[in-house]
Amino acid sequence: MTTADDSWRGPVLGSGRRPCGSCGQKWVTFCGIFDEASQAPSVGRTNCQHCAAENEVTLTFSRTEPVDHAIDPFFGLELALKEETRHGTIWAYNAEHLYEQEQFIAARLRENSTSKWSYFARLPSWVKSAKNREMVLKAIARLKRRSITKPAASSENLSRKSTTG
Repeated sequence: MTTADDSWRGPVLGSGRRPCGSCGQKWVTFCGIFDEASQAPSVGRTNCQHCAAENEVTLTFSRTEPVDHAIDPFFGLELALKEETRHGTIWAYNAEHLYEQEQFIAARLRENSTSKWSYFARLPSWVKSAKNREMVLKAIARLKRRSITKPAASSENLSRKSTTG
């Protein structure tokens, strides 16, 4: 199995179509999601809707993501920092990402972003909801305990250190 980028190891969508090898009248199509790109077959087997003959269809592949989006965007591997809650999954790439999430969720007053494409504008509404704040912060705390790195010092703290020292 090859994709446009051979470094992708995560889930892929395999699809293909061809005329039936038996009756030739209908398209036979195959579409399936495979958990790992390396284990996806190069052909899929499907039956013709007209004559019920089994056909092999050559597959082409594209990247796909799980519903919770908790995968590495470059290789498609599952993230280590993810925590299930009753509403969905809280996940982070690293300790800095956790820190930024925690600051946003803990804030009592959040200023509106100017862009609908910012990270925080794209969070699910249940994460941003005040009624779920405590549950989300507890999940983030559990993730912080599992994190092997600590967030980098913020630029605000760095500027204070440079002016005082």
